[in-house]
Amino acid sequence: MRGIITGLGGRCRCWIDVFRRKNIEIAACVEPVAERRDKTVEAAKLPRERVFGSLTEALAKCQADFVMDVTPPKAHEPIAMEAFKAGLHVLGEKPLSDDLAAARRVVQAGKKAGLVHMITQNYRFGTAPRTTNRLLKEGVIGVPEHAMISFFMSWADAPGSHYVTEPYMLVKDMGVHHFDMMRYVLGREVEGVLAHTWNPSWGWHKGDACHTAIFQMSGGLTATHHALGCSKGHRTGWNGDWHIAGTEGSITWEGNSVFLTRGHRTANPGRTEVKLDPLPEEPLDAIMTEFLTAIKEKRQPECSSEDNLRSLAMTFAVVQSTIEKRWVKMSDLLS
Repeated sequence: MRGIITGLGGRCRCWIDVFRRKNIEIAACVEPVAERRDKTVEAAKLPRERVFGSLTEALAKCQADFVMDVTPPKAHEPIAMEAFKAGLHVLGEKPLSDDLAAARRVVQAGKKAGLVHMITQNYRFGTAPRTTNRLLKEGVIGVPEHAMISFFMSWADAPGSHYVTEPYMLVKDMGVHHFDMMRYVLGREVEGVLAHTWNPSWGWHKGDACHTAIFQMSGGLTATHHALGCSKGHRTGWNGDWHIAGTEGSITWEGNSVFLTRGHRTANPGRTEVKLDPLPEEPLDAIMTEFLTAIKEKRQPECSSEDNLRSLAMTFAVVQSTIEKRWVKMSDLLS
């Protein structure tokens, strides 16, 4: 397989390494900023003749099977549209878009072209999400009806970064990781959202970097996501700390460990640490394997853009709810 990598910022190095581990030919790289092109060519030892200033130029001078999109969110729509027009599949970094209407257009264009379009929601490919999804399917805690996710982190503290200067970036950028995990792990879809965002006095983000969001999910499950993006004290891991409660017990994520607890009105409820399922590959490699396999088998992949639209819509619902101070129905955003 041959792929074109668009966007040579810091994240591209991870995907260059994946290409090389998977023996995927880097047909071309695309980056409009000359300084960034030169830096990456040297650091990643790329052939300079395969590095171009635009996707249009790259498509005219090389043959490829897919585009790996590592550009900023606002560029995802034009990159995907040009790739689809050229008959190329697309593997795109999250979020799908910074605009919900644009995301819908891209999803429809990919479907119309009959091409694979997958979003790199790598968090759901980790050991805790995969193991917990399996345990819930097996019914080890009965029917889950409550979930609480806490996330405390000193997040995005580079002065001048768009993560610091633009509004609601913790929800829009980091939130989509956790919201996608919620859908995957719990196996439920969101029906409505009530949210509130704010900043503490010591926060360094211009946009709110704290939130509490209540998600009413299918099957009578209520999930709460609470986040502090400018913690100067305790920090969770990047997955956050989870508590999932069901009719027969609970599953908790505590740091890097997962626990299963059963018991009611007992002094010492049964509590065991869960042995996590081994990963066949690291998350980014697993994503690439799923993407290439979907192309080969002519099917939709896990994290297809159509499915991921639901995870993305959760971020917009949180923002809309906090601005309008009301419950937001997901059907209103997805119809």
